[in-house]
Amino acid sequence: MMENDELKTYINECTEKLSPSVPLLYEASFFKIFVKFEVYLANIFEDYCIGLQSGRGYCPERKLAFSDREHLRAVLRGDKQYVEYIKKIELLSKHIFVDNPFNIIFDVAENLTMLNQMITLRNYIAHESGEARIKYVKTCLGNGQFIEPSTYLLKKNRRTSKSNYTLYIEKIVEISDLILEEPLV
Repeated sequence: MMENDELKTYINECTEKLSPSVPLLYEASFFKIFVKFEVYLANIFEDYCIGLQSGRGYCPERKLAFSDREHLRAVLRGDKQYVEYIKKIELLSKHIFVDNPFNIIFDVAENLTMLNQMITLRNYIAHESGEARIKYVKTCLGNGQFIEPSTYLLKKNRRTSKSNYTLYIEKIVEISDLILEEPLV
């Protein structure tokens, strides 16, 4: 049965140990939480694709019926070893489901913008490559002056007075809740 309790518990465990006096912990915490969120989305996607329902009783009607995870993964993987689930979900979910439960992520501008920022931030934290840095500066910092991800995560959003870290974590929890329920069409 699909639930997001494990994800929420992990988020709480990570977040309660944070201290602004150790900003690097925000970076590490965000990274680990986002990776867990990616795994969560992949698992929900697979469950829905093979006809399983969420713990809230929601099971999206499928246009394509995969018999099991192995069948689905063979299609998703193609000739590659690794499946980039978020990209696959964005590209394929509209072709798999009648009322796409993942539209809440990709068709709601604020959600898609924040997801793209989180992916970019995760990539920069993971790789610190020149290309990842350029994308981070463009996507998260609005082409402004470079600041370390830990500083960015602690920075307060002018509109909400919440830190970027808090906004991202709240968005992860919100999306993880919404995809367990029938979408409002």
